[in-house]
Amino acid sequence: MNKYLLLLPLSLLVFTGCINSPDTQQYDDSADIAFLEEYAQRDNVEMTASGLMYRVIEEGQTDEARPEPDNYVFVKYDGSSVDGNTNFNTGDDLDILLPSELVNFTGLAEAVQLMNPGAIYEVVLPSDLAIGDGRVFKFEFELESFLTDPDNFLDQNRENEDITVTESGLQYRVLEEGDGESPVATDQVRVNYKGTYANGFVFDQSRDNPAQFELEEVISGFSEGLQLMKPGAKYELYLPPSIGYGNNPPPQSSILPGVVLVFEVELVEIL
Repeated sequence: MNKYLLLLPLSLLVFTGCINSPDTQQYDDSADIAFLEEYAQRDNVEMTASGLMYRVIEEGQTDEARPEPDNYVFVKYDGSSVDGNTNFNTGDDLDILLPSELVNFTGLAEAVQLMNPGAIYEVVLPSDLAIGDGRVFKFEFELESFLTDPDNFLDQNRENEDITVTESGLQYRVLEEGDGESPVATDQVRVNYKGTYANGFVFDQSRDNPAQFELEEVISGFSEGLQLMKPGAKYELYLPPSIGYGNNPPPQSSILPGVVLVFEVELVEIL
């Protein structure tokens, strides 16, 4: 692992303005308008002030909070225009979206803020809440999870009795103690690790063999955590953005900006 690690790609482009909207003057929206009128009369359909319509398929975890506009949401969806010419489907994968940055399909940003984690909604977007070309879209939309505000997450996490907090803000949990001397900043080490966001989404991990690197070459929170460990130890590290990748990850990386990073780490060996 290094400071410029490439992570799993995002597919935000689908919803941030890369759809070429057909010329509205060439599209007959009469069937779309008829569909909206018919759908509004169906059982259990709710309509918001904006004109968004939805039907709850699964409620989800109703005791959990709902996402805010600036929370990254992890979603699955299967949607299409009413005329059937434009389709979107994540399949078994998750898409990661930031509601406040959606340019097209703003109705999905509104819908996801109504949902609890685990919820599945059928969502109908009038044209002005989709791509504004006269076409109406219908989605089956699932909110798998979302990332809460980093400060809120860290404030709650530090209340756990087995969490230790350092001066830098690093939080860690000892899973298993090791033996021997701890590495220093100039050492090279071999480690097994798994990196996730606070919701458990895996963004990186060592594979069949331990990763090898110099502690000076990795992000500061990861280096600090390893210097607390002895060979054989396993720790869980919680890195605030300030000692992770911050709000400006390297441009060639797809890591999310401004989020808490969680690493489960085993220090295998100091070289």
